[in-house]
Amino acid sequence: MSTKGKSRRSFLAESVGGLNAAWVLANYPGILAAQEKVQKAAKGGKLPQLTYFTEAQAAEIEAVAAQIIPTDETPGAREAHCVYFIDRALSSFARRSQPVYTQGLVDLQAKTQELYPNAAKFSALTGEQQIKVLTAIEKTPFFNTVRTHTVIGFFSRPVHGGNQGKVGFQLIAYNDSLNHKAPFGYYDAQLQSTGKA
Repeated sequence: MSTKGKSRRSFLAESVGGLNAAWVLANYPGILAAQEKVQKAAKGGKLPQLTYFTEAQAAEIEAVAAQIIPTDETPGAREAHCVYFIDRALSSFARRSQPVYTQGLVDLQAKTQELYPNAAKFSALTGEQQIKVLTAIEKTPFFNTVRTHTVIGFFSRPVHGGNQGKVGFQLIAYNDSLNHKAPFGYYDAQLQSTGKA
């Protein structure tokens, strides 16, 4: 989980670069269905209702996500509402990940109790304590799945439930307006300046 020597922006940009386009393509119908549900909730001006997690489970997942993309001088996973993206994903296109979350939450509680016997739950720990617990489980399928879903939710279009206020787009200076002006790249710039590519 260490990002020493890297800026937060470069770490997150590398994470996005590792996402597989084939995965998005394979899950596209489910992604669209989840998008519709979130759009309907957004029209009402309130947070989406949880469809997979209980409130208690969502609090634990949100605490994990908030350590994966923490809040510092810029908003993190908590402000981006990544937990709602994950919740929608688990009740639609990422249903196959449900057992990973079910067992992972049990294991997270067990590791929390093992390291901090007096703690009631992971989300009640201090930030340093949470990092110690997550470091102990960082090679598990649960942590890797939550990490992947958190990063996807942080940079997805807000209609999918995450990236509230487009905080992910702002962090990497991504312009999603699709209103770009020429030149679009090196060759276009060269063509404009010299008349030949």
